Amino acid sequence: MKFTELHDYRLPGGEVTAWIPESEQPTERWPVDARGITYEHEDHLHRAVAAARKDMRQTSWLGAVFRVDRALDPAAMRRTLQQWIRRHEAFRTTVTRELPARDRDVPDAGDSPQFARRSCDPLSVSIGRVDLGPFGSDRIREHLVEFFDSRLTPLAWPHCLMATVTDAEGSEDHAARSDGFHLVFAADHSIMDAYSMLLSINELRLIYDSETLGVSPPLPEVGSHVDFSAHNRVSAADLAADHPDVRRWREFLDDASGFPRFGLAPVESHSPGERDVVSQAPAQDGWAKHVATDEQVTALNRLSRSTGHSTQTAIVAALALAYQDLTGENRLRAAMPMHTRHDRQFVESVGWFVGLGPLEVDLTHAETVVDALNAAAGGIRESKRLSRLPFPRVAQLLDTDAVPQFVISYLDLRAVPGAEDWPEWEARTLRGAARSDSEVYIWIARTPTGITVSSRYPANDVIAAQVRRLVTTACSIATAVLEDASASDADAHPRTTHDFDSGTSAGHEERRLA
Repeated sequence: MKFTELHDYRLPGGEVTAWIPESEQPTERWPVDARGITYEHEDHLHRAVAAARKDMRQTSWLGAVFRVDRALDPAAMRRTLQQWIRRHEAFRTTVTRELPARDRDVPDAGDSPQFARRSCDPLSVSIGRVDLGPFGSDRIREHLVEFFDSRLTPLAWPHCLMATVTDAEGSEDHAARSDGFHLVFAADHSIMDAYSMLLSINELRLIYDSETLGVSPPLPEVGSHVDFSAHNRVSAADLAADHPDVRRWREFLDDASGFPRFGLAPVESHSPGERDVVSQAPAQDGWAKHVATDEQVTALNRLSRSTGHSTQTAIVAALALAYQDLTGENRLRAAMPMHTRHDRQFVESVGWFVGLGPLEVDLTHAETVVDALNAAAGGIRESKRLSRLPFPRVAQLLDTDAVPQFVISYLDLRAVPGAEDWPEWEARTLRGAARSDSEVYIWIARTPTGITVSSRYPANDVIAAQVRRLVTTACSIATAVLEDASASDADAHPRTTHDFDSGTSAGHEERRLA
């Protein structure tokens, strides 16, 4: 599953219809909801308000696109989207800005804004339809990106928008396939994370199929992200600066005067405080590539399990070894997102269930690949533990404006409903454009077809080349270790060559399994 901007997905030309959630009352008249917002959500809102004060717009949306090989039934689609929106409370809640009483007549008051959550009844939400007209394949993506960018914000509901694209009569795409359409959806990050995007692909298809057949979709009960938020807020409120995990965060950040940066190429440095507003930095570039087949990953997993470790550990270890080879640094340091869907009721909920942990893999004393695996496993364990603390709350306690600069994410998506069908559905997860001249993100996804690596980084040819070099080197290290293990076991099993994404790395030939 690739994770890219919509510009990188090939959409056919066709009729575009927007589907927009509507409510019976304006959000200002929705009942105030006493359930608190997470520290992550609050931080997201503060940055959006800071941007608005400077006449800038901060967008941070996630979404997905996929194809349905049947004619679009507008009535069934309206019912599908309405059921989806009503099913997940995250779609039916918002946060309004409430000025302190003394500043209500001063819209530009400098005080920090106060926020109030407001939620509405499921039955008060409906889906409006707007026909945007026909677009050629050369303009359709640009138009949809503008549609999402201009409307999605954490400061105004609705926080999710949908669009369908029906194949144009006479087009090459229409002639080559049966009647069908694409569904594209996008939501502000405050109500959607990576798993939510992926879960929604299958859920929307399942509901649509059921609506066209006139039956009820077999959907499990799900918990509300609003309930999760309330618990998250309360549990973190009493966190103190002397908590051991907060002290560990302080050590991690002090080590590099903030979050560690991508060390293979120079990146810009910003002063504290610039995190509050989207900078005028150029839009970032990125790429996504399938780097390993399921057979190759299965071999890597089998080898990892034989040493008591997981595929995730093996991949992080390979990245750490590659980083060491390319930089001479013994420590790989980055930020690592981790899901917080620890309660079963939230496993298939839509919402923002992500924490952030510090990742540090120290290879100073690693002499073998098993040593590297042990170091990676220790780093991942610590990251998982610390990700349970909301980082914005930690940042408050540490009085820091630091934001992640080098991020490594790993997701095992094989158990996500519908994962086996993503290739057939032409499914892809999407992200809005990001602006930064310093951030480097690497997303690694394991799916039923293998491993995909997606990335974004400053629009800089040097950094782009170095990000690819890091990934390629990590792949070549994994290949060498697998081939070495296969050769060592040749008497019991025929040797099999596993060539992950091609590349060579000086030094990896000397690393052997202990």
